[in-house]
Amino acid sequence: MTSLEIVLSALRSLGRADALALRANAAGMDGTAIIAEEAKVPAWDGGKDYSGWPVGGPVVDEGQVWTLLQPHNAAHYAGRPSALRALWGLCHTRDPAQAKPFVAPLGTSGMYMAGECCTDPDAADPSAVYRSKVDNNAYSPGDYPQNWELVNP
Repeated sequence: MTSLEIVLSALRSLGRADALALRANAAGMDGTAIIAEEAKVPAWDGGKDYSGWPVGGPVVDEGQVWTLLQPHNAAHYAGRPSALRALWGLCHTRDPAQAKPFVAPLGTSGMYMAGECCTDPDAADPSAVYRSKVDNNAYSPGDYPQNWELVNP
């Protein structure tokens, strides 16, 4: 094994350990804390068996961070986390610098709480960051601006 291979192997082992630790602890973390650790979050895989994962385990898909609500085998379900909201919950952050694009809630799943931030892809300035002023906010900043305030990250 070359020096480079040894270093790469060690870094992969550390990365895997970090990802497993985050998965194990995510259920006790809020969206802000999980998104702050997004570099450790694995990409969602439509062929992966998530039935052995703990509830709350995070994945990244389509630029969003999702947490597992119901362990399952993804190969048995058609669709991504954004279409499988009974299986995956959406994370939001209170950190304007980490704001993700607005995703419409599905029922009560994914509603924005007071203080949580997003960008609005449909706004005149899609990079502008907004903070929800109310709990259970189901509307985008463009659709119901009185529920949002513009913030500078």
